[in-house]
Amino acid sequence: MNLMSMSFKDFIWQNNPTSLTVSDERTVKETLLPYAGTETEDLGRQKRRVTGEGYFVGQDCWEQWNALHDIYLQGGSGSLRLPGQHPFLAVMDGLKLIGVSGKNLLRYSFSFVELQSEEEYRGRGVHLAAEGESLWDYAWRWKRDIEELRLANPQLQDIGYLLSGEEVIVP
Repeated sequence: MNLMSMSFKDFIWQNNPTSLTVSDERTVKETLLPYAGTETEDLGRQKRRVTGEGYFVGQDCWEQWNALHDIYLQGGSGSLRLPGQHPFLAVMDGLKLIGVSGKNLLRYSFSFVELQSEEEYRGRGVHLAAEGESLWDYAWRWKRDIEELRLANPQLQDIGYLLSGEEVIVP
């Protein structure tokens, strides 16, 4: 099976991490009712957390590390694309250089937290794209038809990879 590459903002992993955990949980409260047992209440979905570890390999392993570290230092949110998952907005909240494991081999770990739960975009107007987002991301996030978005945005040169600040018209 050939899985897609993991990416965040404009950083694309040359080799996907060796471990990846996506935690998706709900907050559930159980209250003890005197003489009546318990009552369980679903308080909603928590934001996803993504953690993982991997290796940068090759003669450019330090350049790969520095590029990812620069993205971390920038801060802010971006589109996180994971193998087998729909992209979502996230913030990188942790990055560690675990050690130099050998010649041309660096071990690292990372963590992300979802910025917001995916919800339907209720408005219309213009949205400014983040680097690397696509119209498919918006169609999924806003529960819109891709053709509707494509036809509304003939100015976009590449609907599969948007540049930072490109205007996306939401009809």
